Amino acid sequence: MFNIDYLAKKAGVTRRTVRYYIQRGLLPPPLGRKRGAYYTDAHYERLQLILKLSAKGVPLFQIKRMLDSNSTSVTEGVKVRYPRKKVDIIELTAGVELMVRENIFDDEDITIIKKYILQLLKEKQNDQ
Repeated sequence: MFNIDYLAKKAGVTRRTVRYYIQRGLLPPPLGRKRGAYYTDAHYERLQLILKLSAKGVPLFQIKRMLDSNSTSVTEGVKVRYPRKKVDIIELTAGVELMVRENIFDDEDITIIKKYILQLLKEKQNDQ
């Protein structure tokens, strides 16, 4: 059992962050009340999971869903990709552009998609 200062320091976050995660429903409130409030190893482990997922780019609302559904068996090897608002526009040929949101596809995927679209265009021209 430990206080908020120790929990925050052990996890490498601020007390404000701990309180924010409690407010958002990501972290359960402390046991006890006011000056007698304390945290347990379970609080620390859950906080570590929240921080790990957050570092991988998972938005807090998604982390909350995962935790609420008891999907806490997330491993280090999981690749999490969430699109940003930025869009890359790739010109395939004259008059044909491919719009791709960042972080959805890697370079290899984009190359495969480009080849496929160009092949479809070539077949379409041959049919005419």
